[in-house]
Amino acid sequence: MSRFLITIFLFVIFQAEGQIASSWYDMDSGLPQNSIKDIIKDKYGFIWLSTDDGIVRYDGLSFTPYNNLAVTNLHFEDFHGNISHDSIMIGNNNEENKILITKRNVYKIPQKNLNKVESILLKEKNGFKKRLVKNIGLEYYPGLQYFIKTKSGDYFFRKNEILYLEKKKVKQKISIPFSNPDLSHVFVYNEVLYVTDPIKRHTYRIDKGKLSILKEPTILNDPSTRIFWQQISDQTFILNNDEISLLQHDKNGLQLKFLVKYKDFGRQRFNCIFYDQHFNKLYLGSLTKGLNIIYLGNFFTAQKKIPFVEEVARASLPFTRNTIIDVSGYELNKYGLVKNHYFDSDNKYFMQYDDSKNILFTKDSVLVRMRKSSQYKVRDTVSFIKTFCGIYEKDSLRAVSITYDLKYSYLYIYKNKHIKKADCIFKFKGSVSSFLKYGNDLLVGHNNGLYRISLSHNTISQLASGISVKSIIQTPDKMVWVTTNKHGFFLLKDKKLFKIPLDQNAYLSSAHYILADPYGYYWISSNNGLFKASKNLLLQSVKSKSPVFYYRFSKSEGLLTNEFNGATLPNAYSLDNGEFVFPSMDGFVFFNPKSIATYYPDKKNIFIERARINNSKIINFKNHLVLENNYKQADIFIDIPYYSNSYNLRIEAKIEGEDKDWQQIPIKDERKYTIKSLETGTYTLLLRILVSPDGSYEYKTISFEIKPLFYQTTAFKISLGLLLLLIIIYIGQKRTKFLRKKNTTLKTKVNHMANELKETSKHLETVKNDMQKESEYRTRLVEAISHDIATPVKYIALLSQKLNEEKDTDIQKEYFDTIHQSSAQLYSFTLQLKEYTDLYRTENIFQTEKYPINEILITKKRLFDDIAKSKKNSIIIDDKNEAYSFINKNIIACIIHNLLDNAVKYTDGGTIHLSAEEGSDFTSINISDTGYGMSDEQMIYYKQVFEHANEDDIVQFKNYGLGLHMVIHLIKKINSVITFNKNIPHGTIIKIILKNTYE
Repeated sequence: MSRFLITIFLFVIFQAEGQIASSWYDMDSGLPQNSIKDIIKDKYGFIWLSTDDGIVRYDGLSFTPYNNLAVTNLHFEDFHGNISHDSIMIGNNNEENKILITKRNVYKIPQKNLNKVESILLKEKNGFKKRLVKNIGLEYYPGLQYFIKTKSGDYFFRKNEILYLEKKKVKQKISIPFSNPDLSHVFVYNEVLYVTDPIKRHTYRIDKGKLSILKEPTILNDPSTRIFWQQISDQTFILNNDEISLLQHDKNGLQLKFLVKYKDFGRQRFNCIFYDQHFNKLYLGSLTKGLNIIYLGNFFTAQKKIPFVEEVARASLPFTRNTIIDVSGYELNKYGLVKNHYFDSDNKYFMQYDDSKNILFTKDSVLVRMRKSSQYKVRDTVSFIKTFCGIYEKDSLRAVSITYDLKYSYLYIYKNKHIKKADCIFKFKGSVSSFLKYGNDLLVGHNNGLYRISLSHNTISQLASGISVKSIIQTPDKMVWVTTNKHGFFLLKDKKLFKIPLDQNAYLSSAHYILADPYGYYWISSNNGLFKASKNLLLQSVKSKSPVFYYRFSKSEGLLTNEFNGATLPNAYSLDNGEFVFPSMDGFVFFNPKSIATYYPDKKNIFIERARINNSKIINFKNHLVLENNYKQADIFIDIPYYSNSYNLRIEAKIEGEDKDWQQIPIKDERKYTIKSLETGTYTLLLRILVSPDGSYEYKTISFEIKPLFYQTTAFKISLGLLLLLIIIYIGQKRTKFLRKKNTTLKTKVNHMANELKETSKHLETVKNDMQKESEYRTRLVEAISHDIATPVKYIALLSQKLNEEKDTDIQKEYFDTIHQSSAQLYSFTLQLKEYTDLYRTENIFQTEKYPINEILITKKRLFDDIAKSKKNSIIIDDKNEAYSFINKNIIACIIHNLLDNAVKYTDGGTIHLSAEEGSDFTSINISDTGYGMSDEQMIYYKQVFEHANEDDIVQFKNYGLGLHMVIHLIKKINSVITFNKNIPHGTIIKIILKNTYE
């Protein structure tokens, strides 16, 4: 067993120390107090500190103190409990109060439950016993019994013995030289108790009560070794000669992992140590100075550390498997200067190997070649008239850039290894900055663009203008990249430049150089940090304009400076041992890309559960946050245990329905999203956090509500609506009642007015009809009069003509008599015109007194007698029967007048018979002639006219004149009948049948 232990304790890992990044935090940095008692990390990844002024939670960016607890004092002690069970306990002085840390929060254990939780200080019959959970910072009292609790049992420490108890029963008494001050040499690892004896240089190992002794000197029992042990984290640190190592265990047993050398460690009064293996950070708690956080980086910055020699890294070349050589002849590895070869070059920017591994560089206007065969001690030179700007060599091709006055530069191309006579020379306005052999062409970077020189045709063409090219790089994957001054960097593909998206702060707008590692990533140097990016994302951005996520390394990761040097050729490269070398403004940065870790949040440990409203006390919420209407600002915290550079923590947010695009949340002193100036309502806040280098996000959603003012609430609006509705109903009822009353009055008035209006309308309609009839009447009257006097007037006119022509006085006298009689009859007819005017207008077709119809026949015979004689016609009245009628005499007279007029007009040398015969129901008037007679067509026509005519129809001048139309119209008016028949052998018989009924 002893020999086995020797192999255990002598196996130590010696790990090279990269540059560390050390940061101190005290009361000025957010801590409530500078005395750090203990440090632990919970199952969610948050760091917890025990101080003399409360408990503090640290998330990698800010400290959250818990010093408003309802406890008797804030002097807290050591953490204990079970991290995996999310149960961390801590008590204050003398455990007057106990605190439980669970679910990322702090809870005071009620007094009634204190006996249900584990205690550090236990009261016994004979005194007190105290559980040991940490071996540093204790004041060991002689009368106090100490014990350590393990899963298998408990170890009680007494004078020169240790009792091992299982289930409170003594199983083993272990006799070793021991007293309470020796508790600082005690630790437990993997449930095994170790006790070191620095005086005897022994180490005691006790596993479940069984003792093994290692009697060989080791670093564990070295008198200068100090042991820091914490049970809850199961971490043990060995401090020896200011070197801090972590005790670890593998299949071979215990081993020590070197962490860091801390100069003057003993002067800092460190009381606790915690190592975060995931983020490679060491936390040191001091009793007087606060918290010291050390990032154990894997970057190495090689410096010469020679007085009066600058540390700015210039042009260099790989020299051996793990060293480089710069243009001044300094050979360096990652730890610093190895040898000085004394090149004595005054041009710091260009350096090159030839095909024989001789080193070429320039001095003034001389090209210097340091020969490898002489171990770079012998040199030869080639002189140029002009000043060198740069040299390049590959595959027996050399390109030399020189200038006179920086206004023009000349590129000399040598197609063999001898620099004697140039094969071709190209002139450029301005300066040439870089070259690259690209197939059969040469790419030339210039301060005003990118050029391509065809080596087979000795021609030059410009690929891009308006950019100041810094470097042209071809990575092992054959991709060609172009970096510029302030114009970003580009991928050259198919003779076209494709611009690559920049980082969030545009530091890569002046990117220096690009190296590709074997793991699918590019490393890019700049004036403000070193960047790492996925090759796939970079190439994908060229195809689809997708974003590129860069991981930035800076001084917080152990770099001595953020500024790299891009003005050298060559610039960066990889060594045979896999290390990359980048020149910086404070030395050459060495690192193995495989050992440089990048950190992204664990998607399981992202919590949105705390808020601060109007800079008041932080509150906890779950999924939904309620804000009062008068809020001015609400901070929603994004709690992420992230202990790397905040530049690399990408958090984006948007409010659903308010923001169109995702907005990156700026991270300053706290990780939070601030709500400002939103209207009342319920909103959904969407958050996403980048959790991997390939662009994967973890999404979180919470809702928050901005409460309305009382007059904006739904209840108020409903109440107001109901009140308004009631008021409207009340007003409506009142108004309805008023309107009903008024409506009744109006109805009465309207009915009265309607009746009046109806009467008026009826009267107007009557007036209208009367006017219309008056108009018709006048028309018909004029037509009737014209028609009735036309024949007599025409006859008188004819007699007057004959009188004028006749010479015989007797005949003239006869004509005069006839004219006189006709004029008298015509005069008598005009005297009756008043009655004639009532012919069509009258509504009374019956008279109160009857009259003899023969009287009308005789009157009309007299009127037409002379006219008839002139046509050798005779008018005969059959007066055997007397016939009487009550029908309007004027109407009957007009009818007979027109019929007799037609008979006289259409008869020559014939006879016209007039008669009237009265029956019991009807009276008939007959007018027959022996004239020309009516045609069949005329009879059919007038028959149809009679059958279809209406009393109110206007007399039409159609086909056969006005006379008979007027007769038919009057016949219809008096509701009588007229018939038309042929007279045999010639002529027409017209019969009018009048009703005898008087109503």
